[in-house]
Amino acid sequence: MEISRINPIGIGTYNLDLENKDKTLEALLHSVSKGQNLMSTSLLYDNYEVVNFLCEFFKKAHKDEIFLMCHVEPYIEKREDVEKQLDEYLRRMKVDYVDALQIHVSYASKIPLLETYEEIDKLVKKGKVKHISASNTSLEELKELQANFKIFSFEGVYNLECKYYENAGLIDFCKENDIEFICYQALRRNNIASMNYPFLVEMTKKYNKTQNQILLNWIMKEKELSTIIKANSIDKINSNWDSQNFVMEEQDLEMLNNFQDKRFNDIEIDWKNEGGITIDKLASQFKL
Repeated sequence: MEISRINPIGIGTYNLDLENKDKTLEALLHSVSKGQNLMSTSLLYDNYEVVNFLCEFFKKAHKDEIFLMCHVEPYIEKREDVEKQLDEYLRRMKVDYVDALQIHVSYASKIPLLETYEEIDKLVKKGKVKHISASNTSLEELKELQANFKIFSFEGVYNLECKYYENAGLIDFCKENDIEFICYQALRRNNIASMNYPFLVEMTKKYNKTQNQILLNWIMKEKELSTIIKANSIDKINSNWDSQNFVMEEQDLEMLNNFQDKRFNDIEIDWKNEGGITIDKLASQFKL
């Protein structure tokens, strides 16, 4: 079954609470009951333990109702390693296919990027993967991939403070080419709310919503982007879900749209992983 529409609140699996597996499983299943049908995961998360845990999730959730995105991680030294890594996902989660496969970061593979994606394309033809996706590439790399393959989605960092992909034109490129842009670290792991920007605090009073609900509402309704949000509790899931249920005034949306953070804007991204700040580490800077 092909999922006709991805819900804009995706299910994040990084740093799931595996100390309380029953509670976490209950929370994930509650997410699905609310209508969340996008899940992103990686073998690297908790050293394979997250994908092992998701085997239990898929025993109770119908795989055909979940759009499952998986990442090709830095174990690729030759072409055949791409399929071997996918097979590891399938074996550990006990599923027959994934909906999207993407290289986590462009430097994660020791073979050229296009060769890596040629192998992903072969997996689509075999029926093990439904869509080719991308993550954490530069605009130039994404253009190269799109010129050679039909890219379904792009998973990239985006939030109030980290607007690199918007400023670089990659989000516009995605919209122009029918590529679903999916934000990770949309709340910067609560670091944005911890800043207590006066204009955000005022909005919480005005709309009777939390800062995180304001931020999610802006990203999903104003920017028309999807998100990946990890939540280990039913209360947080419900709070995230309720972020869709209000309308902000144009002047407030413009304030959020126009906000630029010089701290992040001044960072030069290290695309080759040569000791600088890589794009996947951008939102982890300036933690409180």
